[in-house]
Amino acid sequence: MPDNRSSNVTISDVKVRLVEHGTDGLLAWASCVVDSSILLNNIAIRRGRDGSLFLTYPAKRATGGHSHHYFHPISVEAADAVQDAILTRLAALAKAAAEGSSQGQ
Repeated sequence: MPDNRSSNVTISDVKVRLVEHGTDGLLAWASCVVDSSILLNNIAIRRGRDGSLFLTYPAKRATGGHSHHYFHPISVEAADAVQDAILTRLAALAKAAAEGSSQGQ
């Protein structure tokens, strides 16, 4: 799969693992490599109540309901690059599944 580039952030090696019967809108887990240097793993792909898709990053829940993220993008460019790459991969998997089910009919 080709690299997805947004500004100066390169995202590659995008992998998506679909989840059956996910809770809280969980559809899949994703991983990707940023700038050929850093592996980001256990990124959740979720569906919001309005039907939109969004990513959540691994975090540890602390007392008082606060979350401490292990990692997350700190710029809009990086967040957009990761989200675009992961959601593009998810769309490709959905398309392949739809084509496979239509061939089996």
